[in-house]
Amino acid sequence: MRGNSITIKGVGFGDPNPVRIMGVINLSPESFYKGSVPAEGDLVDYTQKLLQTEPDLIDIGGASTAPKEVYGTSSVAIEKEISRVRNALESIIDIVDKPISIDTTSSKVAEIALDLGVDIINDVSGLQADEKMATLVADRDVPLIIMSNCTNPCDSVESSLNALRKSMKLAEEAEIANERIILDPGIGFGKPPTVDFAILRELKQFKLLGRPLLVGVSRKAFIGSCVGESNPENRLSGTIAATSIAVLNGADIIRAHDVEEAKIAARIGEAVRFHSDKVIQ
Repeated sequence: MRGNSITIKGVGFGDPNPVRIMGVINLSPESFYKGSVPAEGDLVDYTQKLLQTEPDLIDIGGASTAPKEVYGTSSVAIEKEISRVRNALESIIDIVDKPISIDTTSSKVAEIALDLGVDIINDVSGLQADEKMATLVADRDVPLIIMSNCTNPCDSVESSLNALRKSMKLAEEAEIANERIILDPGIGFGKPPTVDFAILRELKQFKLLGRPLLVGVSRKAFIGSCVGESNPENRLSGTIAATSIAVLNGADIIRAHDVEEAKIAARIGEAVRFHSDKVIQ
């Protein structure tokens, strides 16, 4: 079963739409995969090259959310995150004709990004890091990506599901329309690799929550743990495999550092998942 659909800036996500690919622009040098971070002064060219790969939407973040315990990621002051996001959006908003999401846990950053033309809020804390975020989303009536904020410990698929249910309850209490929500099971983020693989295998359980499902596996540590590769630069092959499996098991959106490869992997997953010639040409 695929989740109910949502249309953002003319692009449909979820049933009956094809699997969509979210391209990533990281504005934070702290990010665990440096290949997703434009060089200083190179943002416009980087964005234009990303657009040439034809992602369905773009995710922009000004502060890395990679787990400190895995990558030693340093924290970023809110003023620095705001500055990065503001400068970036002012530079590229007019050349991007795709839906844009702002990857942040801060309502201040999200509000500024919305004012500059962003379409979606992507909150990896699941509305739990900033009590003002849910109110902002409700007041502005914007689409929201809720990630499973599963911690302390996150030791099972059920733990991740429960974390999403908690965040969905917060959204309901804030009167955020359910049809505006996209869900992310939160693969990675310091979980044991065994839990990440279990979530990937059991994505259909998350589909039962009734919303489109976004999955991010790109170059993450659980892939490295499986193939014996500590360097994210060398995890592309594993990412392609995991992407096909994610689509096979129900993902509607794939968050990807490598858009062209993700599109191919998703197409294979779709062909197996739907047993249909609609994806075969």
